Amino acid sequence: MSDTFQLRTKERRRELHHCECGARFEVGHHGDVQETTTTVEVSCPRCGRPKVVAVPRGTERDLLVELRPGPEPEDGGGGGGD
Repeated sequence: MSDTFQLRTKERRRELHHCECGARFEVGHHGDVQETTTTVEVSCPRCGRPKVVAVPRGTERDLLVELRPGPEPEDGGGGGGD
């Protein structure tokens, strides 16, 4: 019997956040959202501004912050024209 199922790493849970610069970004962690949370400061991947987010306790050192692709709200998302 194969034990390959044990070799798979648990998928990160991703939570969407927004920055004042208009960027959307995800904070990924391996924590259980039912656990007690703690707050941590992450940097916006676009402008570097600090943003305080809540994550499950114990995941503070294993966070992945990634810019979320797509149109930003300030841009309107559409191209104009002719």
